[in-house]
Amino acid sequence: MVKSEGKKFFLLASSDEQKKKRLKGWIQERMPEAVIYTASDYMEALIKIKNAPPHVLVTDYELGKGRPGQIIDTVLSDEAGKMVMIAMGTQARSDRERDAVTLGRIHFVDQLETLDEWLQVLNKVEHAFKSEAHQYAVRHLRAGEILIQEGDTSQQIYIVKKGLLRATRRDSTGAPRLLGEIREGEFVGEMAYFNEEARMATVEAVQDSELIEIQPAVFEKVIYQRPSWAKILFSTLAKRLKGK
Repeated sequence: MVKSEGKKFFLLASSDEQKKKRLKGWIQERMPEAVIYTASDYMEALIKIKNAPPHVLVTDYELGKGRPGQIIDTVLSDEAGKMVMIAMGTQARSDRERDAVTLGRIHFVDQLETLDEWLQVLNKVEHAFKSEAHQYAVRHLRAGEILIQEGDTSQQIYIVKKGLLRATRRDSTGAPRLLGEIREGEFVGEMAYFNEEARMATVEAVQDSELIEIQPAVFEKVIYQRPSWAKILFSTLAKRLKGK
């Protein structure tokens, strides 16, 4: 199946035929040009995802021929995937799922019994079809890998999800001088954005690390939309000012 430009592809995965029929009608009402296909169990959904990845997967948490949540784990294992999921019948249960909620990759709902409920969750999903949908992403670093090089003009901002990094700056002799460590739950790279200057330090992963990368063009908007990230930012800036 070849995806046509502008068309949105939905995969409805559920053993409940009436539910799939209801969801299909609601999608067609909102998006007449949408392409909709269905699956009744995990194996059928997996085959269709591999052959024709949809833009949106609407799925029951429990699907036949698979363990509960297996379809979610399968989709989230593709770090580069752009598919958005709506998972019915559960809430986020793991750190991985909660991270996916933060990144907008998945939306959990108890059930979708009414058109109003569907429209509410669809409004949350539709932003993924716009250019700003990829305003942040997950970045993985191996121990010893450089995230930021002193003197670079890049302005991406990061939040450390897991791991440990260290910042160094070259002194007058050219030798690297340790400025400090950046731990889980801290921002890194924000000073170049605020000062509109080149990177003032080199940042290297001390151990395997995972970060959220935020594009500078949408940084202020993202912070405004996510108060928890704003709190992390203020905490990081306070630490920088104290020189700890």
